[in-house]
Parts: sequence; structure tokens; C-alpha cells
Amino acid sequence: MSQCQPCDSEGEPLPSTELNEAWKLANAPKNDKFQYTHFAHKINSFDTTPKKLLASDSLLRPDRHALEQGDLSKAGFEKSSLK
Repeated sequence: MSQCQPCDSEGEPLPSTELNEAWKLANAPKNDKFQYTHFAHKINSFDTTPKKLLASDSLLRPDRHALEQGDLSKAGFEKSSLK
């Protein structure tokens, strides 16, 4: 959770003000080994990417795809082959 409070020009909290919740982390899906939120899964999914990607787009990297599929061994191998 992130909080904020009205402050003066010096960054000191104004009198008679209190902390307000500015942002709260959403819960991750159960059994998600990366602890990504539903939003993070959505923006990293191939299902939500544009149909035409640049050849240099990192979403097309085989190591990223293997990692998304949970194959850490293949992801490591593919990443080292890119270097």
C-alpha cells in the first residue's frame, strides 16, 4: 500500500492532515509462482499483444516464452544463446 499526505513547500506534512491511501497492490492469483497480479498477467500475455509486433519486440524472445510456460531450464538456455 502506498500512502500520501498533503505537504507544504518544504515537504513537511500540513497540520491537521493525515495519511491517505493512494494505491494498493492487487492480490495475485492463487498458486502464481511469480506473484504477478491479474493485470500483470494480462499485459504480459500473448493474447493481448498487437497482432503485428516488431521483430525486435522482447515478447517474441524464446526465453521469455519458455519462462511464461514455466520451463526455467529452457528459458535459461535460450537466454544464454541470445548473448
